[in-house]
Amino acid sequence: MSDGAQAAMPAVTPPAAVDAAMDADGPHAWQRLPVWDAYTLLVLAGTITLTFVMPAASDHPYAASVLLSAIVPLYLTLGHRAVRAGVDDTRYAYGYLGGALALFGTASFVAGTSWYAAFALVPHCFQMLSLRRACTAAMVANMVPLAALLRYRHESSVIVIMAAIGVLGTISAVFFGSWIDRIITESRERARLIERLRSSQAEVARLSHAAGAAAERERLTTEIHDTLAQGFLTILTLLQAAERRLPPDDPMRAAVEPAIRTARDNLAEARALIAARPPVALDAAPVAEALRRLTATFGEETRVDATYRIEGEPRPLSPAADVVLLRAAQEALANVRRHACARAVTVRLAFDEAAARLTVTDDGVGFDPDHVVQPDLGTGEHFGLAGLHRRAETLGGTVSIRSAPGEGTTLTVLLPDEPVDPAHLREPTAGTRG
Repeated sequence: MSDGAQAAMPAVTPPAAVDAAMDADGPHAWQRLPVWDAYTLLVLAGTITLTFVMPAASDHPYAASVLLSAIVPLYLTLGHRAVRAGVDDTRYAYGYLGGALALFGTASFVAGTSWYAAFALVPHCFQMLSLRRACTAAMVANMVPLAALLRYRHESSVIVIMAAIGVLGTISAVFFGSWIDRIITESRERARLIERLRSSQAEVARLSHAAGAAAERERLTTEIHDTLAQGFLTILTLLQAAERRLPPDDPMRAAVEPAIRTARDNLAEARALIAARPPVALDAAPVAEALRRLTATFGEETRVDATYRIEGEPRPLSPAADVVLLRAAQEALANVRRHACARAVTVRLAFDEAAARLTVTDDGVGFDPDHVVQPDLGTGEHFGLAGLHRRAETLGGTVSIRSAPGEGTTLTVLLPDEPVDPAHLREPTAGTRG
């Protein structure tokens, strides 16, 4: 009766469906190939060993060993691909299981102990096939040994017992396979719900951040309107009134007119910030033209020899990149005006194959970049370079400064053509070089 016990298949099987998704803990248990490789090889090696240990049940142990060994390369090729595919009923699954069951059935007819190989093949059915097809394949695997019994012409009572064991093994495999499949389905659903919860939490956090940013922006725009904008408007009104009182040939006009222009430009910038619009200089012209005008105005106001150059073929950049380049040039020229005591300054805008590069070079007194004064949160001073670094980093760019006392300064801003998400470009307060 020992041969009869071999026809029954253990009921412990993996789930019917194969899920390709990877959760936070890694692959599902039935997709961990090293574990199943070791299990499959162990079962097949044990079965082959039994064909020689129990010669009474094995007419042709060498032939059975060859047939069972042929299952291994089939599993390592088609079987692995079926599991990795992450879906049920693939052509790899059909190819592997069809070939493996054929080899298993043939081995069962030449050696009764080959029936133990079903301990490996039935779990594979539930790994690679949908539940209904897996149950059918499991039934075939359990009934093949029963058909093989007819070759040995056992007594009818033995065949009845063997049939009962085969049916019981099939029912057990189907029952536990279905039960495990339901458990895995519920686990997957819980995993999906957890992922939705995480997404919802992330969305809530994002919306909370956006709401806080909107509230802070509203506060700042109110403050800008009530302080800076009104202050610029007052300065502009006073300067215009003073200009009207000056005779046409008064030399003071040479100082008042640039002051009026600067007050008017800064009032327009303040209003643009309040309305969340791009800088005024970019409204009427692309960044290349805006930089040319900025350089020319700087030269007129400071009497510094200001030169502007474009290298490469100009091309449109993202609005966020335009803002960063303009603000970088404004910050650099502001530092030249306040600190450099320069006689000449050069602004270059270069278009490389995959990036835009802004370089501002002066021949001023220079400074030691390693001893730059840190931003002062109390007074709001010295935020210029720190803000410039943050602007460039927002777009995946870089800022470099080359300077030394008495050797002038070169500031370079490099922005890639494909920047990081620029949706929330920050507008730090312009500061000073230290």
